[in-house]
Amino acid sequence: MSAADMSVADLLTTLARRAAHTPRRTALEHRSTTVTWEELYARVTRARARHRTAGDRTPGRRVGLLGSNHPDTVVALLAVAANGTEAVLHDARATAHERARTAALATVTTWHAPSPDDEPPTGRPAADPGPERPARYFGLVTSGTGGEPKVVRKHWGVTLANAAAFADVAGYGPDDRVLCTTPLHHAYAFGVALLPALLTGATLVLAPHPAGPATLAAALRDSGATVVQSVPFLYRALLDAGRLRPAPALRVCVSAGEPLSAALARDWRARVGVPLRDQYGATEFGQIAFTFDDPDDPGSPDEQAPAMRLMPGIEARLRTEDGRLLEHDPHASGELYLRQDGTEVTYWGLPELGRAAHTDGWFRTGDTGRLPTPRTVVVEGRTTRRISVAGRKVDPDEVERAVRAAPGVIECRVAAPPEGTAGHGDRFVAFVAVEPGVTETGLRRHVARTLSSYKVPTRFHLRDALPRTGTGKVHLARLWQEVTA
Repeated sequence: MSAADMSVADLLTTLARRAAHTPRRTALEHRSTTVTWEELYARVTRARARHRTAGDRTPGRRVGLLGSNHPDTVVALLAVAANGTEAVLHDARATAHERARTAALATVTTWHAPSPDDEPPTGRPAADPGPERPARYFGLVTSGTGGEPKVVRKHWGVTLANAAAFADVAGYGPDDRVLCTTPLHHAYAFGVALLPALLTGATLVLAPHPAGPATLAAALRDSGATVVQSVPFLYRALLDAGRLRPAPALRVCVSAGEPLSAALARDWRARVGVPLRDQYGATEFGQIAFTFDDPDDPGSPDEQAPAMRLMPGIEARLRTEDGRLLEHDPHASGELYLRQDGTEVTYWGLPELGRAAHTDGWFRTGDTGRLPTPRTVVVEGRTTRRISVAGRKVDPDEVERAVRAAPGVIECRVAAPPEGTAGHGDRFVAFVAVEPGVTETGLRRHVARTLSSYKVPTRFHLRDALPRTGTGKVHLARLWQEVTA
């Protein structure tokens, strides 16, 4: 089945078939809660009826879904999409300011907070509400290069085909238990854990979020996971905390969200006995590429920048300094451009950004790398300033604007510690030129009222003025030397 042919209706048909043939098998787990396939399908059916009654069934209507890592979010998403409503997944812990900006971009008319069933399970299949025209699109929120959020319009068919392809490449099956450790409203968990589990019949185990090393180690030990989906920061934290216990069933460990270092991949394999496989993805495309499974393959994570196989449906090109688009060249480096099943990336509320990001139908990723062969990619770095903090993307422009809005702030520059220094990958700071009387506590409180907690700088270094280079730019190297001396 092609991407254009897949739909939410196909996913619902799959759920109905599992509810009929394997009703007692577990579909979802969260803490002490378990949801069987029969219960999941019944809950989705009842939720569809509730949303229809509430008016959430107008085709093309958009509803903001305040999601968390809980079965209620899965049920609400499937019900809303089945009724033809376009859901915009959003972090339930986001501030009112962040929700308002997203609503303005995506013309969200209602915010919906998923809740448990208001009627007890009967043990019998719920009455099907009848045929609907399911939604073709949904929205995922990602940070913008200009400091504003972007809502990516995602095609359900393309997204489902991409998730199915990843599940096939990673070898997911109905006997797997997939431990999801990152937020469901992010493209990574959505396409590597949630959809692959629903499509293959695997059990999706939702780890408590946010999870510290101790909680995550307990989840890994107690869940009986065969597949783990997480970020390098959390994998490293597990190793450093010394809390890992034997997990004999574990066979696939997926890493994404930030670059996976060769040292972490080696340490994880040595301690756990299972390869840590890097996944290259983006909100706009879902899963783009995955590392080779064979540790002796030239594309193994032992290389500093491992080669990865492109997912089916994804094509890549390399734009060199002279402007040429190359299908592959083992020696050339440049900026990576992508295309997925002939669809163009669109941002709700910002159509000009989508148009500007394309060249002759190819999407500019902002990543630099190589294409050793037509179906392999090596990602080497970023052309933008975005910061990865424990796997979450933070846009410095957005944080700087929030800091500059505080009374008494003259200038601000946000940055992560240089690579290779203490704190790289789990913190970032704000260098702020301020007037007398401004305090770090006051600035922190001001920013926390506007941005989510993970976007608030770890430290605010206050100064009378920020040093400049000979060309007039803020001298970040000098600032880092001063604070680390």
